[in-house]
Amino acid sequence: MSEARIVIVAPSKANVRAAATTRALARALERMDFRVAHATPADAVDSVDERVEAVIVTATRPIVLPIARRLKARFQMPLLPIVALTAAPRQRPNGAAPDVWLRASTPCAEVADRVEELVRIRHAEREMVRLSTTLAELAAENGRLYERARRDAEATALLLRELQHRVRNNLAAIQALLVLERHRAPPRALPEALDVAIARLRSMAALQDSLLPHASEVELASLARAVANGALDVFGAGDRVRCDVTGGATLPARSASAVAIVLNELITNALKHADAQTVDVTIRQNGRAVELDVADDGRGMPATSASGSGLVIVRAVVQNELGGSLSYVPSACGTRARIAIPAAAGDGAAGAD
Repeated sequence: MSEARIVIVAPSKANVRAAATTRALARALERMDFRVAHATPADAVDSVDERVEAVIVTATRPIVLPIARRLKARFQMPLLPIVALTAAPRQRPNGAAPDVWLRASTPCAEVADRVEELVRIRHAEREMVRLSTTLAELAAENGRLYERARRDAEATALLLRELQHRVRNNLAAIQALLVLERHRAPPRALPEALDVAIARLRSMAALQDSLLPHASEVELASLARAVANGALDVFGAGDRVRCDVTGGATLPARSASAVAIVLNELITNALKHADAQTVDVTIRQNGRAVELDVADDGRGMPATSASGSGLVIVRAVVQNELGGSLSYVPSACGTRARIAIPAAAGDGAAGAD
């Protein structure tokens, strides 16, 4: 059972009309699965703890503003939503203030909707804080690994150069993907954008898991399975979608990094937009060239989807990073994308920075 979402309602008046308004507001909030706790404006700050999602204060501005300042100072990140049911000042107050000013006559359902909106924003901010903390921890861990490698300079000189190249290339790829997502039109909703970003990052992490420190080549079958499992996990599709990988080939690490991005975008497209039940990845090595087929049994690709950000990424990476080609093979159902990687591109990528 999920933890109750608590909203504190603090009315300043104690007459019959105020009590009726408070009861009506409580009913509107409870219909949105909030649990309402009551407090006086004087006790509102002390009544708040980490379980409280928002505070609604019905009082005059001289009462509301000190409460807002105390609450904002106490709950700084993410900020605790505060709704004031009183007329907004003509000029913006100095210092902390309520997030929303609503007239006392505002319908209770509208007040509840605004509270729900503010709570959703707060949860998104909390998730961004968590992700930022995780990234900082990862950066610190990378720094510790780098320092340990530096102390063993003679033994690990090759490893250091390789690590620098990988980090620089991966950061450049992450930046390019995030910039592309930032300018996507129309923009995705925040939860979807986060899921897509996480899936793309996990595809790059899958490459690092598949590559030993001194290895120069990557086994594509293992990489494809790791990327597929990561996408299934991020989008919660592991119990309804089967993903099979057949065949095998190897590529230099730089080329494998580009392949990981391409595979993630194609598998994500099959999961999110095609409603596929099965995704098959077939890997063939013809001489020194490599072909990959990604096929699904979904609804197929509409003509308008060719400009989607995921497919733009796929085409750009295949052409610019792999020097290969992307084509769509006729299929009885669903979509089959074929990536052809020439041997010369793989060789060139092996020595690239």
